[in-house]
Amino acid sequence: MLTLHEVRRSLGNWLAITRGRLRGRTYAPHPRRAIYMETSGRCNLACRFCAYDRAGSEQLMKLDLFRSTLGQVVDMGFDFVYLTPSLGEVFADPTLFAKLDLLESEPQIRGYGFFSNFILADEEDIHHLTRLSKLHSLSISLYGFDEDSFVLTTRKPAKQFHRLLRNLQTLLDVTARWNPAGGLHFNARTIRTGRPFLQQPTPLVETLQRLLLRQGTHFDESEEYDNWGGVIKNADVAPLGIALTDGRHLYMRGACTKLFGEVQIKADGTVHACACRDTDGSLRIGQLGSSPLDRILSWDNPVYRGLIEEQMRGRFGANCRSCSSYRSVFDDRASRLDPKLDVMSVDKAITHLTTGPERQGQDRPGGDRGH
Repeated sequence: MLTLHEVRRSLGNWLAITRGRLRGRTYAPHPRRAIYMETSGRCNLACRFCAYDRAGSEQLMKLDLFRSTLGQVVDMGFDFVYLTPSLGEVFADPTLFAKLDLLESEPQIRGYGFFSNFILADEEDIHHLTRLSKLHSLSISLYGFDEDSFVLTTRKPAKQFHRLLRNLQTLLDVTARWNPAGGLHFNARTIRTGRPFLQQPTPLVETLQRLLLRQGTHFDESEEYDNWGGVIKNADVAPLGIALTDGRHLYMRGACTKLFGEVQIKADGTVHACACRDTDGSLRIGQLGSSPLDRILSWDNPVYRGLIEEQMRGRFGANCRSCSSYRSVFDDRASRLDPKLDVMSVDKAITHLTTGPERQGQDRPGGDRGH
């Protein structure tokens, strides 16, 4: 049965996609700007709405693989790297800062960012972050406003919540003199109480409110939870009082923008056409070691090309068809809300997928592109 939220989402999709199709316009992210590299598939939490305990890999990207992959990434013209994993936690990687040092020392990389639940970091780690000149943005996920809501959401002991509290206090201290260029971003995903997260009278919210007074700090509270291709059931999240959004109820037409702008290299070197999720392996488009990255992320790769062509025809595999994060290339809403987004027509994006690395390096404009 469709929820009111799904009806509204579907209608919004239909209106935006139909408008774009009637105008003959598409809005694809530049496919050679940012790339996702999963340094860690390991996580310290087991959130009720996450597929980690059922589909997580537990793998860590070896430093040598990260180094060699980064070399290919910059040769292809990419200049921004997201380290956010699909189901893991970056601070679970013991070689994280060695990888950040590689990003810092690479002249062609202008910035990087990542999400974290910010629990496994320690005080030294947080101070280390302030010394990273290319750390563009830090996004912190909050899974509870107090001890009880955290334990219920994450299914982990309260001691992790108290460690988070200490880390947020340290972050508050260091942001008195430091803030990444792209800002600090907080996202809350936890139980529904009928009261907004920021109105909860708890020590964590008090600290968060003080952080939000810092320039460039942002907060949002999630209202949409994906079902991970049916891996997560409504019964799993019922204790939180939230509902899942089933992508099968949403209107879809045209390739998802993630196929162009959110390609991910997994910890084991597998390349996926989307960093959002891949519960059934249908988004795997290649394997580093068997093929170089410039061949995998090429229009000449029949697997990658086939995904885009099929979705342009309105045909979606089961994994993508059930995803609530779908955004069509016919939908201009994101580019209208943020004019700094580097979008182009699908045809032009495809020309970048068929252009060699030498030309890509020449074509890359400088300056901040709003990642």
